[in-house]
Amino acid sequence: MNRNAFIGRNAEQLFKNSIGDQSSILGKIISHFKIKGVFEGALSTGIHGEKSDIKMGFSDGRNVDANIKAFKASGPAFNQITRTTISKFCEIFNLLELKSTLTDLFLEKSRNSRTKTFPDNIQSHLISIFQPISRQILSWSFSYKKSREILVLFEQETGSFLIYPMKEVLQKINKEISFTTRGNIQIGNCVIIQRKGGNGVHSLHIPKDDIKHPGNNIQIKLKMKIFISEMERILLAKYRL
Repeated sequence: MNRNAFIGRNAEQLFKNSIGDQSSILGKIISHFKIKGVFEGALSTGIHGEKSDIKMGFSDGRNVDANIKAFKASGPAFNQITRTTISKFCEIFNLLELKSTLTDLFLEKSRNSRTKTFPDNIQSHLISIFQPISRQILSWSFSYKKSREILVLFEQETGSFLIYPMKEVLQKINKEISFTTRGNIQIGNCVIIQRKGGNGVHSLHIPKDDIKHPGNNIQIKLKMKIFISEMERILLAKYRL
């Protein structure tokens, strides 16, 4: 298990073991989702490519799934939401005609990190492709399963959990496509699509300019501080360990 997955699993366990003691927080969740039963327990459902999951069960048979992300307020400005291969990304969003272009661009970036991920001369074309599916990309990035209903952010330094209703997050978040100065795709003000990069400590036998190298995955990252600021009005609940 790599470091990010370990941190995700730790945050998952902390939430699972603490939420049952938070009667006022549970009351807000029950009220928001119009749940008729009482909280019965929380179950870890595992990690899906670094997406930590908890299923909260209630006596009326209702479940609330949580997507848990850990971060440090004093840490990097970006935190990974998810990542996948170019092939899988193109398959999910029906972009098979874009696969060879993305592959060529990522391999070029692997050979020369100073180049823009997506050069200026193709950015307008990419906007025409990604703008119509920006909501789909956000929904897939934040939510592994359609049944998931809350996004939980864990700030490691203060031990604070911030809980957001997923439906409202996906409604409120800005979906306008633009590009960063480094040539990465930006959705709204806080979501970035880029080549993952890195050396791949478990893949040193694979050349960095081989598409199979994990550094050539598509990575989707979140600017946590901006996200938290933009979502302030829809924060459902917050508690500290």
